[in-house]
Amino acid sequence: MKIFDREFSGLSQEDVLKRQQLGKTHFVESKTTKTYKEIIFNNIFTFFNLINILLFACLVFVGSYRNTLFISVIFFNTLTGSYQEIKAKRTLDQLSILTKQQIDVLRDNQLSKINVDEIVQDDLIILNTGMQIPVDCELLEGHIEANESLLTGESDAILKVNGDSLLSGSFVTSGRAICKVIHVGKESYIHKLTAQAKEFEGKKSELSKSIDQILKIISVIIIPLSILLFFKEYFIGHYPFSDAVVSVVAAVLGMIPSGLVLLTTIALSLSVLRLAKKNTLVQNLFCIETLARVDTICLDKTGTLTEGKLKVDDVICFDDHFNIDQIIKNMNYCLEDGNMTSIALHQYFSKEKNYQPFFVIPFSSQRKYSAVSFNEFGTVYLGASQFIFENLDSKIEKKIKTYTSQGFRVLCIGYTPIIINDNTLIKNLKCIGILILSDVIRQDAKTTLDYFKRQDVDIKIISGDDPVTVSAIARRCHLLNYEHYIDVSSLSDEQIKEAIEKYTIFGRVSPKQKQLMVNALQENNHTVAMTGDGVNDVLALKAADCSIAMASGSDAAKSASHIVLLKNNFNAMPHIVNEGRRVINNITASASMYLIKTIFSVVLSIGMILFGHGYPFKPIQLTVISACCVGIPTFFLTYEPNFKRVSGDFLKTVFKNAFPFAFMIAICSTIIVNGGRVLGLEKEMLSTICVLLTSWCYYSGLRHIYSPLSHYRSFVIHVMQIVLYISLIVGHQFLGLGNIDYIGAITLMFLVTFSKVIYLLNFELFDYTYLFLQRKRNKHK
Repeated sequence: MKIFDREFSGLSQEDVLKRQQLGKTHFVESKTTKTYKEIIFNNIFTFFNLINILLFACLVFVGSYRNTLFISVIFFNTLTGSYQEIKAKRTLDQLSILTKQQIDVLRDNQLSKINVDEIVQDDLIILNTGMQIPVDCELLEGHIEANESLLTGESDAILKVNGDSLLSGSFVTSGRAICKVIHVGKESYIHKLTAQAKEFEGKKSELSKSIDQILKIISVIIIPLSILLFFKEYFIGHYPFSDAVVSVVAAVLGMIPSGLVLLTTIALSLSVLRLAKKNTLVQNLFCIETLARVDTICLDKTGTLTEGKLKVDDVICFDDHFNIDQIIKNMNYCLEDGNMTSIALHQYFSKEKNYQPFFVIPFSSQRKYSAVSFNEFGTVYLGASQFIFENLDSKIEKKIKTYTSQGFRVLCIGYTPIIINDNTLIKNLKCIGILILSDVIRQDAKTTLDYFKRQDVDIKIISGDDPVTVSAIARRCHLLNYEHYIDVSSLSDEQIKEAIEKYTIFGRVSPKQKQLMVNALQENNHTVAMTGDGVNDVLALKAADCSIAMASGSDAAKSASHIVLLKNNFNAMPHIVNEGRRVINNITASASMYLIKTIFSVVLSIGMILFGHGYPFKPIQLTVISACCVGIPTFFLTYEPNFKRVSGDFLKTVFKNAFPFAFMIAICSTIIVNGGRVLGLEKEMLSTICVLLTSWCYYSGLRHIYSPLSHYRSFVIHVMQIVLYISLIVGHQFLGLGNIDYIGAITLMFLVTFSKVIYLLNFELFDYTYLFLQRKRNKHK
């Protein structure tokens, strides 16, 4: 088959089969999701599951079988968590197939398209602009420019010609070539480079870091506290061994926020499934949380405001000695860029070969122009005026400005009789004509931009095009502050950092400058989302807190992104941001409820060690309270829409929500135990008072944390409150509860009133304490 004026045949089917049998194929295991084995292992073999099994064994050892009910909850949690993760994995795997990279391969003298993992050694493959190079190969014919930033960290495009090696993981910024595969599978760099492109160098969301921190603190204090409590109960309090063990188990069960990790997993998994229904592929689970905190979104004009399509509206010739149509047709024959400008030119002009090409400079986003040198004719440059002309006729310049101010894209045609043999830009080019192109505006662009305006999310349009053109398009989309635009091509790095907060439209931006802008916004404490679809967006996508690519975009852009829009639907953006807000708001509320039990158990255990005698709760009582006051209501409330903008520190918010109610329970329970001992009240009555007071505090917490109460929230909270009280009445003997006499009733009413005072004081106490600690930490720094 003739490619680039040379004959190639490629491997035969027999050759392919032989290499497949020898294992010389390029099968690369996808790591977009965990394996089934990893999901099941991670859900079963956890530190807290191990603690729960040990507690279960302790209760069985002392014969307290009714208090082992909690193990069924742990089993259900593990089963539910595994099921939800597996369900989300299957959905993601199915969606991943739609974004799987394919490549043109020459076999049996025919060009066909195959998946990357079907490539075998010695295959002849075609590389085009925008592709991520999947295997190590040698360039046989053609020329491309390769960006090897994933390998070297340098973003400069490197020209590759016949005989040069191409490394997997780099991507093609311009040109077209046929290459021979030299390394596949484990011999290739692809394993390491795919990990670099898809993982985000240890970036952890605030949610994952906060939960890890909570679990780490609990893991450290749980063992010494349980030992001290057992020592106090058994050796100092002289309680029977079985009673001391039951008390310690109850305390430790209270400290473990076992449902917190489960609920986080379920909430994130449900978000993945909801986004999948909107044709959105999530490649990083915790990026959903990052979306909730986004306050600035950087949009590339192409594919967001516009459909990513161009059309030629007019051709203007300034010199009748030149046939513009014929020149562009011959350039189309030589240039194999594959970008939307090239596609528009091919559709309008087609291609033909009247001139003999000598040297070709393909278009790149860094140069902003392309060129072809023809024997016995000269060299023709095609690109933006400011990048190919030093001095331009004032009349032509005025005409260009008129078109760009109306939102058109203008390509200038520069000519020189000099024949070139390298990428050097010739000076004193003659402008022989201009091409007028226009972008096709997305119908949903205005609606989507209006949504972000209402949500106080700042929009930055970052484009490689003329800023005047981009501003005109933004005006047609009713973008706020569309008139605040700037040409970035002449700005220094420091000037860009100053301009990023002042302007809305940024034109003539290079790939490196896009990354610099994202970093500058992050330095100014913004949480940045970035959308893109081209190879020139990859550096910025990798730098952003959350990156979103279009499925029609380059393989490199999709590999570097957290989220891929499978239908290229920009109107899915509000759904994505709302889903992020829903999950973080609901997890914040749920985590607050789970930490009430953890905090009050820790404080109460310390109180019992220092001042009290006899831990007031039994494991079975805490299991019922946790289920009816925390586990079941928070599970149902997780499904509720909650699109309020997220602000503030996650850890501070959950502790501020949980601390007052936890402190109420701990203080009042300590008073009940010590006061009841002085008054000579029965242990079962004291336990009943503690359970009733704790349930009252929990439901006060639910009403406060989930305020304002919608009809759905009120229904869930009150139904679970009724279920709890029915459970306490029906199963009072099984739960180890006793009858309350008039002294106990008066005590309960007094403590309910007293707890309200503690509740009000605690919020003030928490704020002052947190502020004091912050000042101390800042002073230390």
